[in-house]
Amino acid sequence: MMNAKEFREMISLLKSIEEKMDTLVNLQRSLMPKPKLGKEEKKVLKFCDRKNTIAEIATKTGKTSNNVNFLLTKLRSKGVIRSVKIRNRTVYERI
Repeated sequence: MMNAKEFREMISLLKSIEEKMDTLVNLQRSLMPKPKLGKEEKKVLKFCDRKNTIAEIATKTGKTSNNVNFLLTKLRSKGVIRSVKIRNRTVYERI
């Protein structure tokens, strides 16, 4: 079993690794061409501002929740957005 000092050192090491990985991902992303987005994807992306859930985006765009979920999946696979948990709500943000 590890003591408190070893635990703090491990946490510090993991945070350092995470920061380096974030830097590598951002560098790789900057070298990649921007993904092409369709008209519907752009409408949904507009509301990926860390404030809106799928239901809220659906209401604001006039689309069904299933359609919004599909478009969010496409945007996520293109590396444009990610989902974030804020106060027990899953919202979406641009990367």
